[in-house]
Amino acid sequence: MASIFYLHGGPGLSVAIESTRFPQAEQVQWWQQPPAAPCAQRPYLDLLEAALAEFRRSAQAHGAPLTVMASSFGAHLATYIANHAPEAVARLVLLAPTYNPEQAALRLARRALDVNAGHADAPKVQAALAAYDAAPGRAKFWEVFGVLQLLPDVPSLYFGPDAGDAPRHFLDVLHQPGAFDGPSSVAISDDFAASFQAPGRSAFNGPVSIVFGRHDPMIDAEHDGALWRAVYPQAVFRTVDSGHFPLL
Repeated sequence: MASIFYLHGGPGLSVAIESTRFPQAEQVQWWQQPPAAPCAQRPYLDLLEAALAEFRRSAQAHGAPLTVMASSFGAHLATYIANHAPEAVARLVLLAPTYNPEQAALRLARRALDVNAGHADAPKVQAALAAYDAAPGRAKFWEVFGVLQLLPDVPSLYFGPDAGDAPRHFLDVLHQPGAFDGPSSVAISDDFAASFQAPGRSAFNGPVSIVFGRHDPMIDAEHDGALWRAVYPQAVFRTVDSGHFPLL
């Protein structure tokens, strides 16, 4: 019986990235986030409710509180669960939690531009970032990521310098059918941006571990750490030699 309920990042990614990395982790329930329903009015809120419902089913089946482990964007789902079912959560483990996914993604774009400053398409990325800075908004945000794909090996920037074969595994799985759902990613992240409110102090008072990667291109650990500490004052923070995916 699984004792760890895992929430992957994304949105739109597949939990196959983690589950195929650790095929023997029988204690983990690798929950696959469902896709956004066509024409859903509030796809992010739908995802929150789906995560909570599945967690409650798992906790009931387990007969005891579960550890909730979450990566990146999944930390917001974990926080929703902790606020609505604190009695069923044994502990929280948040891995590179992105408090503001839009700003985290833009940090990645700027890092990619720095690394590829001499690339022929770098001026297009620079212009898109400048346009966003001049008039921030979701349309300008997606324009940045439209041209960011012109730069080479951007997904490899998620990882630190000593990641071994983790970047290749990540890319191999990412290129498989169903590993990434673009429409769901856009719909859920846009709804998140439209509805996000600072979560405030969590109702969960149990143990919380928050892990940041020293080489994470998406997170400012000092800035983001202060934001997460307001949510979980009891949290223990740790920085490890990884990029944005400490688990991988």
